[in-house]
Amino acid sequence: MGQQLLQLLGTVGSMTLLVLAVLLLVVAVGSVIYGYLTPAGPETPSRYADGPHRLFDCAILIASKNGSATMATTVSHAVANQVPVYVLSDGSDDDTVAVARAAGADVVEYRINRGKPTTLHTGCGDLDLLARYRFLTIIDDDTHLEPDFVAHSLEYFDGDTAIVVGRTCTLWPRSLRWNPFVAYRAFAYWFYQLAVRTPQSWANALNCISGSNSTYRTEVLREVLVANTPYIVDDTYWVLETHRRRLGRIRYGPRAWAWIQDPTNLEDFYKQNLRWLWGTNQGIVGHRIGSTLLRGRPTVFETLYTLLIAHWITYLVGLPVLVYLALTQGIGLVLMLLATRWLVFYGLLALAALRLRHFHLILFGPVLVAVDLLYRVIWLHSIAKTIRQPTVESCTWESPARVAS
Repeated sequence: MGQQLLQLLGTVGSMTLLVLAVLLLVVAVGSVIYGYLTPAGPETPSRYADGPHRLFDCAILIASKNGSATMATTVSHAVANQVPVYVLSDGSDDDTVAVARAAGADVVEYRINRGKPTTLHTGCGDLDLLARYRFLTIIDDDTHLEPDFVAHSLEYFDGDTAIVVGRTCTLWPRSLRWNPFVAYRAFAYWFYQLAVRTPQSWANALNCISGSNSTYRTEVLREVLVANTPYIVDDTYWVLETHRRRLGRIRYGPRAWAWIQDPTNLEDFYKQNLRWLWGTNQGIVGHRIGSTLLRGRPTVFETLYTLLIAHWITYLVGLPVLVYLALTQGIGLVLMLLATRWLVFYGLLALAALRLRHFHLILFGPVLVAVDLLYRVIWLHSIAKTIRQPTVESCTWESPARVAS
């Protein structure tokens, strides 16, 4: 009787995972078909009074603590966009201020480290940026923007668009050619932006924006840029508030390219991912994602985000389920499932290697699987951390070690 019950539970679990996977696929394909085939409805007034978007309507803003190692290159890439560049030094005790000024930025120096969102909020007020400009591109102190990043970002703004998220790419110099954490991020960014961010953008359901390379209407920042965000990831709060307050569409702008530095060692990789996932979980709890479904008034954003959360659950429980199936159904089924997964994974890895022009990426397959297992551990750690601390009083953190550029 006990063996039959175990087999029944295994079958039910397998079928549940399969149904969820098929449902996610149907939603993804359906969003594409909907976007292309649905006839345009009647004209509705635009949310924002828009005229031509010109470069002098936008500025670039950087908050930094001890970013002197990368600041010169970051500012020079930003200045190449032919817009004003402002740097807010958040309690730096290195040469950040001098390096930023020498590279061409206007700099405001704050003596005390208060965290990125507080510094941005204060700096925007002190410089009156939200009144002087219609758009702000907010980047990190190690972000390298392409010279046309701002121009391409502005192309995506229409009368209903609140935020445009640029394409995120990993800086992968030859000195880090065989670094597994950089390889993992390069593949992860490519896959996420292709499989998740693009269809989410079509459906106005982006749940995550890039704090390192996004452009915002200043009218929106007036509403969401608060001195202290309740989550450890400030842009998590911004995106969820934009959806909650219905401030406009959040769009992915793949023509706007930005290159960022990623962790190069185990400690930094673990800490950064833990913070990101902790902030994601805080947003899910704090903004009660899925509650509109329970009340019978679902929004497109919450419906698709809830499905994405369901996918994350299958991602986390997939390995234990495989172990369970091996014990109850025999190793043959498990080997077949693993072989199918490996074929799909290597196919995607080959496509990423071609698209990113890092052909050696294909050699990282086994290593990326190991890093992915670590990522699941980090995710479980983030859930426990969210239970203990669903909000934060101060949004401060230590950034990963930077590679001088």
